[in-house]
Amino acid sequence: MESSHQLKVQSHILRLLGDQLIGHDRLAVFELVKNSYDADASLVSVTLSLFEDPPKIIVEDNGSGMSFDTIVNAWLEVGTDSKRSEFGKKRSPIFNRSPLGEKGVGRLAVQKLGKHLKIVTREHPGNEVEFSINWDTLISSSKYLDKNIKVKVKQNTQPKYFKNSSGTRIEITDLHNNEWSRRDLRELYRLVKSLSNPFLTNDSFDVNLNLPGRESDIEDLPDIGELLHTATWKFSFKINKDGILRFAYIFNPPNFKRLKGHAKRYTGKLELAPEDKNELSTAAAAKRDKHIFLSPEELKGIGPISGRIYAFNQRSEILKLLGNSQLLKNWLITQSGVRVYRDNIRVFNYGEPGDDWLRLNTRRINTPGGKFGTNSIVSYVNLDLQQSNHLKEKTNREGFDENEYYKKLRRITLSVFEKFERQHTDDRKTLDIAIKGEEKIPPLEEALESIKKTATKHKIQKEIEPALKSIKLELDNYRQVMASSGVAAMNINLAFHEMVHGVDKIVYQLEKNVNPEAIQKTVNHLRSLLDTFKPLLKREKNKSIPAEELVKRVLKLHEHRFPRHDVVVSNWLADIEKSINFNLKGPINLMLGALGNIVDNAIYWSRYRKERDSSPLSAAILILSSWDPETKEGQIAVIDNGPGFQLPEESIGKPFATTKSGGMGLGIYYARLVMESMQGNLLVCSADDLRDDFKFSKNYDGAAIVLQFKE
Repeated sequence: MESSHQLKVQSHILRLLGDQLIGHDRLAVFELVKNSYDADASLVSVTLSLFEDPPKIIVEDNGSGMSFDTIVNAWLEVGTDSKRSEFGKKRSPIFNRSPLGEKGVGRLAVQKLGKHLKIVTREHPGNEVEFSINWDTLISSSKYLDKNIKVKVKQNTQPKYFKNSSGTRIEITDLHNNEWSRRDLRELYRLVKSLSNPFLTNDSFDVNLNLPGRESDIEDLPDIGELLHTATWKFSFKINKDGILRFAYIFNPPNFKRLKGHAKRYTGKLELAPEDKNELSTAAAAKRDKHIFLSPEELKGIGPISGRIYAFNQRSEILKLLGNSQLLKNWLITQSGVRVYRDNIRVFNYGEPGDDWLRLNTRRINTPGGKFGTNSIVSYVNLDLQQSNHLKEKTNREGFDENEYYKKLRRITLSVFEKFERQHTDDRKTLDIAIKGEEKIPPLEEALESIKKTATKHKIQKEIEPALKSIKLELDNYRQVMASSGVAAMNINLAFHEMVHGVDKIVYQLEKNVNPEAIQKTVNHLRSLLDTFKPLLKREKNKSIPAEELVKRVLKLHEHRFPRHDVVVSNWLADIEKSINFNLKGPINLMLGALGNIVDNAIYWSRYRKERDSSPLSAAILILSSWDPETKEGQIAVIDNGPGFQLPEESIGKPFATTKSGGMGLGIYYARLVMESMQGNLLVCSADDLRDDFKFSKNYDGAAIVLQFKE
């Protein structure tokens, strides 16, 4: 025998939901503030009147408010999907906000705060609406959730609170907790402020926390403007429709050891970051990669771009100097990242916690030297809605379609970040020296051992130790090769300067229980640094080769690039009248690598100047040679018509020092290592320094690098 029966839900489930949904009183208040955000409020006032009789909590906003129909058909319907549509989350009508609440049960969270709830709200134009709920009375009015549970809703023809505007006022009394600790109030402040937009845009959302009689508990906490003011580096920029970049850079160090801040302004072309290697197989990406500087053509369909970058140094020494270090750390957790706006309207989900649309974190691991991850920056990019018409938002309103225009926007924005990072490099070094003194690089064995100990502590040694053993083995091989090649006297640790920083990062990640996958990426990055010097580990036996043949082989390796980049090459070693040939003796693979790196730099910088200056002259490279029979020394010189060396003289040739967009700063350093391993030398100078000796054209007026060989 079979029969059907009604599924019954007892009324006390409302109390259970309200208690179980929210873990703490401050989170319940936070839920109410989130509702104000969803209602397009620009200002919310939260008041905890704990000394009043009776004590009460009031949350009042200037949002869109609710109509009588909304109260009856949405608010009083638990679990409603009023914030969703068939395409996903509904955006708010004024600020185009993506709703923070969507399950329709957050309203029950007020039970966590108190037994009595009173709501007054108005949707303008329309009547003000008010109703009250005593949760104990409501829940006890019927055993089951059915039509017997009712709430009386009143319409005020004469508004009490919202006479000329819209908004919602929530008052909670008969509080369950009248004793809020100082820590609770400070944490509440952090929570409610986490929704505030840190930038002055049309989508401003400000929350005021009022604590009558308890003001001193939060009076020392800075507001968002003050937190942004503490940023160590600030960078504001604008790119006009012609592709011209204007920026203002500010170094804002803490008051320590007479550190001095400074500012710099710039107007000029923007060097583009290299194309993503995964994209270069496409014709569109290959076409984009042909140019060094941003052109007006690249901005079509995207339009002008502006924005700001606030970058924070989170070293403990810096945070202690700033004070309130934990507050700043917590704030960065909720606000860090790179947001996107169009006509000052937020485009989600760019810049939300966990979003890394520029892949800054991956780049920071894969590319050494002074890069910022998303957790250290608070930034935004603003676009013109009309002129960015080729950037199409997805149907679910969560970002742009990843078409060619999106890829261009991403590359341009990343290029701005690289420009900023190159500006801040010297200031970062100055700051590091002030905090820690001249850097002393610890022995790598000690650093690797510290990783093993920390990995064992966190029980992930099985994942880490195989990679560490591999790195240790390659290091030992490297030292043997360096010692046998006469470079033992060099500071070998310098070659792995960035590697040690990577080791320190792994230790930090282990201590902070970072995702093992992220740790593995860092380990892989250390191994990739070793790959840079692989030719040294595969050192060939010394062989004799004519200088003319060495240059011929190097140019052959690069021959496909010269016509593609419109670079003119003059090789005097191949000219019978100008050729000065001599024999070189050494490992040919190392000599090819050294000269190849120098030619690669000359290609880039000669193109750089031609594009930057819109010069009618071709990008040009000259290769020549000389031989001194008395000293029995030969020279191969590579001269270009680029802008000359952009780095300070003392930084040229040091590892990871570069002004090249996307560069690692290892080319000249590697070439110098090779030359010194052969008892030779590498000379860096300007073209003018060599002109009198070699009598070449004044059109070659850029940089010159000379490889000096001994017989």
